[in-house]
Amino acid sequence: MTATALPDLLANAGAVVRAAPDSTVPRGHRPDWLVEPESLAGLMAVVGVLNAAGVRWRVDALGRNWGYDDARVPEPGAIVRLARLDRLDLDAELGLATVEPGVTFAQLQRALDEAGAPYRLPPPGSGPHTSVLGNALDRGLLAGLGEREQHCRDFLVLSREGTLFRLDWTGDEDDRVRRALPYPPGPHSRGTVFQTGGHGPVVVELTHVLPPAVPYTAPLVLLAGPEPTEALLRCWRELLHHRLVTGSLLQPVARRQMQGVTTAHDGLVLYLTVGAVSRPMLGTIVAEVRRIAGQHGLRVALDAVGHADDLRVVGGSADQPEAVAGRPVGLEWHTACLPFDPALVVAYWRANQDDPALADGPWTLRPLDSRALVWLAPFTYRKSDPASRSDLRRRVDAFERIRTAFGLTAYRRGGLWTPR
Repeated sequence: MTATALPDLLANAGAVVRAAPDSTVPRGHRPDWLVEPESLAGLMAVVGVLNAAGVRWRVDALGRNWGYDDARVPEPGAIVRLARLDRLDLDAELGLATVEPGVTFAQLQRALDEAGAPYRLPPPGSGPHTSVLGNALDRGLLAGLGEREQHCRDFLVLSREGTLFRLDWTGDEDDRVRRALPYPPGPHSRGTVFQTGGHGPVVVELTHVLPPAVPYTAPLVLLAGPEPTEALLRCWRELLHHRLVTGSLLQPVARRQMQGVTTAHDGLVLYLTVGAVSRPMLGTIVAEVRRIAGQHGLRVALDAVGHADDLRVVGGSADQPEAVAGRPVGLEWHTACLPFDPALVVAYWRANQDDPALADGPWTLRPLDSRALVWLAPFTYRKSDPASRSDLRRRVDAFERIRTAFGLTAYRRGGLWTPR
């Protein structure tokens, strides 16, 4: 089959075919085609055409997320973008939202507002115009990245061969998920559906059990010294274990500077979000957070600054996430999943700090829950500068070497082609 014939076949199958955009990362290949099916039937037909032609392919949702995966492929092939599959069915009474990959956080929030539903799904750092389904599969759903197991149900999955099947959790798989690191990797029948980077079975629909909206919140910060300590991590773990915070992350000065956030505090900041259904209950929870922090020799303050969205790392904006790929500064995210063991986390930080390629780097720690953390390291580089690209590889190699030495895995475990 000729290179000119394939786009015509894909168009006849019910897809829009166009050139692929740039990416935030230098690795891999720019896709030969960006294929956007206009319906579920069109997607099934497109998969059949690509498989018959022997073309490698992976999917993405809207092409507006970044870092955990990107607009590149590991070898020549196509990206199948599911942006035009954007059906949303909302049960406002039960708090259930059935979404296709093209549904954005903003679209879901509009539907919730119009229905007067007392639920909310917070958008990720890449902004409200990214895919609800895509973020649930590859990034993590809520403030605790490990909560997919509680909030994702009833998956409609397209196999790599182009057949549809339904998939849900079972008792045995739930138990295996709870013990896994990184977790949850998703239902195991016919291959994992979570964290595959678009190379595994294609989830074309899932149902979210939406969390109730919290009417009263307080943004807090726990101010620490320049180094993570076991006391800080034990305090954080205790707050998570008792479910006193609805969101949290730990950042050093370098990470805040990378996002353009200026604060007078020159040490680590543990950002905490506390929520409650009434003002008196909120006050009670805040007091308990302060009490636990005090027991560990730490102090809590109100967060008057906040932390910027992730796209500011490369000068982008959450209002136009798709534009970030065209910036002169590129970025790669690299991750490690750690047990929530304070001594191990401190040792891992020390190993990164002692490596000249990683010292004083702009890392972030986010919890899966009270059992595990994800270490996120954003590495920026100048796309047109060969020396900067070489330095990027040096930093990535150092990060992967340390992660391997500690026996840790990356948070997103996918990115492998499915054998055929």
